[in-house]
Amino acid sequence: MKKNARGEMLRSLLSRNIRQFRVDSGLSQAELAEKAGISTPYLGAVERGDKWPSPATLADIAYSLGIEAYDLFKPESASSREVRKIIAKLARGISAFTGQSVKLLNSVVKESAQKKKEN
Repeated sequence: MKKNARGEMLRSLLSRNIRQFRVDSGLSQAELAEKAGISTPYLGAVERGDKWPSPATLADIAYSLGIEAYDLFKPESASSREVRKIIAKLARGISAFTGQSVKLLNSVVKESAQKKKEN
C-alpha cells in the first residue's frame, strides 16, 4: 500500500471516529465545536476528512468528547460500539435475572425445609 493511501485511510478513520463519538455523545457539530474551542465549519471539514487537526486540537476534541485522543484512531466500527452496548445491556439483564432466580430458589429451599420440619 502506498504511503499516501495509508495517510488517507488514517484521515478517514479519524474523521469517522470523531463524528461517531460526537453522535454517540448526543452533541451537534456546533456544540462540540464550542466545547473544543474551534469553529463549526472547521469541525465539519475535519469530520469530512478535508482537514487534519493539529495535535492540540485533537486533544481538545477528545477532551470535549470525554475520551482519550488515542481513542480517535482506534479502527473500531460504529457497529462494534453498538454490539458492545447490546452486550452490556444483556449482561445487566442476565445479572438481574440471576438475582431473581437465586431469590426464588432460596424461597423454594426454605419452604421445602419448613415442610420437612412439619412432617
